[in-house]
Amino acid sequence: MDFFSSLLLVTGAGIFNATVNTFLSVKISSPEKLRRLQEEVKDYREQLEAAKKASDTKVMKSLEKRRKYIDTLSNEVSSATLKQTLASLAITLVAFYLVMWLIPQGSPVAYLSTYLWNPQDGLASLDPVLWFMVTTFYFSIVSRKVFGLA
Repeated sequence: MDFFSSLLLVTGAGIFNATVNTFLSVKISSPEKLRRLQEEVKDYREQLEAAKKASDTKVMKSLEKRRKYIDTLSNEVSSATLKQTLASLAITLVAFYLVMWLIPQGSPVAYLSTYLWNPQDGLASLDPVLWFMVTTFYFSIVSRKVFGLA
């Protein structure tokens, strides 16, 4: 595979990976809902700590009544986060192994200017793995902004 085709393939895999992972993040677990649930759990824990420090039994009893509801919220947040993580991992592994299968290792797909560190050569070659990580990171930031998550 020639240099330009390798570059386009790895960049396309990075764009695909970042965009699909961000899309799944929005669809599987609503970020607004997760933030709200996490805030509610955090507020509960802060109130519980304050009541323990003050030894306020009245507040402790009312917080204990809310405990089952808060545990349900915590489980919901954990479940949504786990689903999102597993889906993202699966998509990343598929894209990564596709790149590894199609492009031979050791062949450069991009070059990075290193003139400040190495004035003689001035270029560092990036193999498919590094370029995949760079493009995925960059386009995940871009796609998060597009989807309104950043």
